[in-house]
Amino acid sequence: MRTFYTKSRDIRTIKNNGYAVIEMPLHSYSDGKNMIRIELLSENNFSLESLDSYNRKQDVNKVYRRIDGEYALVECKYTEDWDLDKKRSVAKKICSDEYITYIALDNDKVVGFIGLLKKLRGPYMILDMMQVSSECRGLGIGRQLFEAGKAEARKAGAQALYISACSSEETIAFYRAMGSELASNPIKEIAEEEPFDLQMICPVKD
Repeated sequence: MRTFYTKSRDIRTIKNNGYAVIEMPLHSYSDGKNMIRIELLSENNFSLESLDSYNRKQDVNKVYRRIDGEYALVECKYTEDWDLDKKRSVAKKICSDEYITYIALDNDKVVGFIGLLKKLRGPYMILDMMQVSSECRGLGIGRQLFEAGKAEARKAGAQALYISACSSEETIAFYRAMGSELASNPIKEIAEEEPFDLQMICPVKD
């Protein structure tokens, strides 16, 4: 899981081809004409090449590690990035029938996405992947993608989103800002697959 803390911006919702589309001004443009759109992924707005120019890069300085039974921030410097094969693999994954995916579009360029597993795990809908491109972090895109995920979880009858969250300081700050907390009863196989992730849940009821 990879997400980033973002600040909310002015938002308006319109309808486009039967889908709810959330638009918000890109704050780096002063004319207000360039908009980020949040749309449900479909064959009309996404292909296996749609992430080819996606900028995954994240410079991590601190991560959470469990020390004496408690999580604490420790220094751990590294850079996360994706090569073309990884981008194509992720694109194939999030457009499969197992996922409900929303994408953030700057014109027609994908600058963020959230991928949710359709099949519930008990009371949870699994938030499997979430990303905002490097150049678009801090615009409120992550918040809007997360809200779209919560809405899908409510629609499916889930009580909460379940998140295996990357342990970086920024990622955990984002999820906490969204109302997430550490899971008291983590899903064992997910926790074992990503032993350094923090297992978190976010209630989705209004």
